[in-house]
Amino acid sequence: MRIAILDDEPMELELLQDALDSYSLHDGTSPICTAFSRSPELLRRLKRETFDLIILDWQMPEISGLQMLLWIKEHLQPAPPVIMLTSRTAEHDVVQALNAGADEYISKPFRQAELRARLTNLLRHCQGRRARDEELLIFGNIRFDVQESRASVDAVPVALTLREFKLALLLFKNQGRPLSRGYLYEHLWARDEMLSSRTLDTHVYRIRNKLKLTSEYGWVLSTVYGYGYRLEALGAQETIEPS
Repeated sequence: MRIAILDDEPMELELLQDALDSYSLHDGTSPICTAFSRSPELLRRLKRETFDLIILDWQMPEISGLQMLLWIKEHLQPAPPVIMLTSRTAEHDVVQALNAGADEYISKPFRQAELRARLTNLLRHCQGRRARDEELLIFGNIRFDVQESRASVDAVPVALTLREFKLALLLFKNQGRPLSRGYLYEHLWARDEMLSSRTLDTHVYRIRNKLKLTSEYGWVLSTVYGYGYRLEALGAQETIEPS
């Protein structure tokens, strides 16, 4: 999970990163956090990078946290969940932020245990009906056996490497959402691996062919120029069978 944090106070950024570094996701990993001290810098990154969650301070120079929230909800589709973390505690401020689309509102000074608990609750809500122990995922004519890391198309098994399987599953779980190249690399390759610029493109090419991700079969796996990739279904409906 990638989290963007916006706050112009260095101490607050450090405290937030410390709190999130010790947070454990359901798979045992910790979030990858990127800190921003200026709103325009975050705005530029949002136009070319993918984040799973964003934490915003309201009182920012140049572009306020509320303005950033409105931009995120308007321009990022689907928009990642947003937590407002601010010293503004008046009722009308809370109402304004929630009405603008904030998923959580936490007052400063924040308590680390409360932040982690609210984050857990938010992630649980965003996952919806997807159980943590799900083993079988079905997307139209494509089936993923998560436990065995196997995939099939029209009930015919498809030979995928483990990395190809993970890439395909990540794209299917984020249908309609553009995923940046950096986001995909961080989820699929270790940070110290030496990679060429064509490594990701080669893997995308392979799963496009192996899983028949073309309009003829009801799927479009397209390149988002200067950004990354996006998978979209053409009339296919997703169903999930938990274990």
